[in-house]
Amino acid sequence: MGPLVWHSPRVPRRPERLLLLGGLMIAGQLGLRGWALSGSWFYFDDLAFMSRAMNQPFDSDYLLESYGGHLMPAGFALVRVLTDAATYQWWPWALTLLVLQALASIGIFRLLLSMFGRRPFVLVLLAGYLFWVFTLSAGIWFAAGINQLPLQIALGFGLTAHLGYLRTPRIRYLVTTLLWTAFGLAFYEKTLILFGIYALVAIGWFSTGNTPQRLRGLWDRYRLGIVVHGAVAAVYLAAYVHWGLDFGLGESAGVSWGPIAWNLVGVALAAALVGGPITWETLNVGSLANPSDLLLLVSWAGCAGVIAYAFFTRTMSKRAWSLLGFTLLANVVLLASARASIVGPEIGREYRYQTESAAIVVLCLGLAFLPLRGAVEVNSTREGVPRTYEGRVFVGVVTLLIVALSVVSTVRYVDLWQSRNDSEAFFRNARTTIAAAEHPVPMVDTGIPQTLLWSFRFPENSYSHILRPYADKVDYPRSSVDGLFILDDDGRLSPVRLEPAREMKETKGCGYRLDDDGTTTIPLDGPVLGGGWWIDLSYESSEATPLTLTAGEEEHELDLPAGDHDVFVQAAGEFRSVELSDYPTTSDLCVTGLVLGTPVPDSPT
Repeated sequence: MGPLVWHSPRVPRRPERLLLLGGLMIAGQLGLRGWALSGSWFYFDDLAFMSRAMNQPFDSDYLLESYGGHLMPAGFALVRVLTDAATYQWWPWALTLLVLQALASIGIFRLLLSMFGRRPFVLVLLAGYLFWVFTLSAGIWFAAGINQLPLQIALGFGLTAHLGYLRTPRIRYLVTTLLWTAFGLAFYEKTLILFGIYALVAIGWFSTGNTPQRLRGLWDRYRLGIVVHGAVAAVYLAAYVHWGLDFGLGESAGVSWGPIAWNLVGVALAAALVGGPITWETLNVGSLANPSDLLLLVSWAGCAGVIAYAFFTRTMSKRAWSLLGFTLLANVVLLASARASIVGPEIGREYRYQTESAAIVVLCLGLAFLPLRGAVEVNSTREGVPRTYEGRVFVGVVTLLIVALSVVSTVRYVDLWQSRNDSEAFFRNARTTIAAAEHPVPMVDTGIPQTLLWSFRFPENSYSHILRPYADKVDYPRSSVDGLFILDDDGRLSPVRLEPAREMKETKGCGYRLDDDGTTTIPLDGPVLGGGWWIDLSYESSEATPLTLTAGEEEHELDLPAGDHDVFVQAAGEFRSVELSDYPTTSDLCVTGLVLGTPVPDSPT
């Protein structure tokens, strides 16, 4: 069968070779991730993050604002630094993600060495973490990565310190554990799951007896740690409820957990563990796992086989899977409470909602097959049971096959991500066409296309906020004579035309000539209600004419030049006519046309 890769009781004769190989594997992951980042750009929430940073003061309200249920003051602080230094310059943001991924990968490698020692199977586990697709989407999308990657960093370094505390309950290990955990919490509230992982490791491997005996033993030996961990978790949870919570478990009452769990575990998780999903279901930019039936069958058989093999060849493998069960249950509950009620259970097939699974699964595999260093209860091989599938050649071939398939899945995802993100082209076109126009450019202060950022994020999606770097070149008037502009769907500057909702009632002659009594009422062909309207008023006049135009709640004092012109004005409220007043009674101005509607580009996109 050849040498066993699972269990080497002695430290290798050249342990530095294992460290070197691990470092080279991490470098390979970072090279692949760097390639993926190099062709990517800001997307969706990234734009909202920058818009917030450009337009809000740097204070507690900015740092502690709940963003889609996320409490992330450290993330917003980092966004502010990057926005001030590199607005719409992708490479510093991409480099930040790459550095965070490097720290996470080093942390997980260090954790595996701390748990299982310098043995060859650690490299197998590390390969899974590095190349499975779980971390991919968060690794190339800044808005997701700034939450998820610090969680993985906290897991790697925090659990290593926690194991040190469990082995030798020294205060410095306890403090280090909590500092790393606090680091993760400052970026992402989901870091709270680490307290559950810490507890499961302590109960499963550093105590003995039945459950009450285990809890009593832990209390006697680690009382200070339990109290401090509980206090930190409680304080943070109270802070999150105060500042971050904008959903509740009650929102999941109408959402079935079964379909979410099926998509999260039965489809996405299982497929990724064998190198999938290989094929993807495309969304606007991101993609959902869409593995073939054959791949799913292989993945289910493989997962069942690994679990069964561990059970029959190891003395205490069952408890190893508790870590994965705990985190997957947490993910299902969170999705049912905060996301699935809006977009449906298919959201479980999006890997950014379980990025930590990459690390958790490798920990479970290690705990299922290897003895945990320093543990009170030690996992060992069962006597007299053949270990057929533990040869280095077999394990190496399977590992290489899964890594190769994972790379294929990665490349296919990245290709879809890069080719379907129109944000960079939109902002490049906006920058160049605004720069080429006569300044300041009078623009409608509307929102960028919904495919780039939902209007739900108003006012962060509005021109005045998101085009802040070009504030010296544009203006957002309430009224404008002859010139008013908007960006088309490609980001190019375009003259405005109005999609008609109402028009002035027809009349004889030139149109509506100004009445001698100083007030002229122009009736519309229907009622108007609400805001966001613009009026395009066409007129002819032999002389310049000052007047006041009233459209519902909007009142405009205008100085209209002589000649044939169009004046654009904002309108809002409830009204059925437009009123002109405060003009010279000698004026011969005649309104030849009036259209009320919403502004759209006048050029084809």
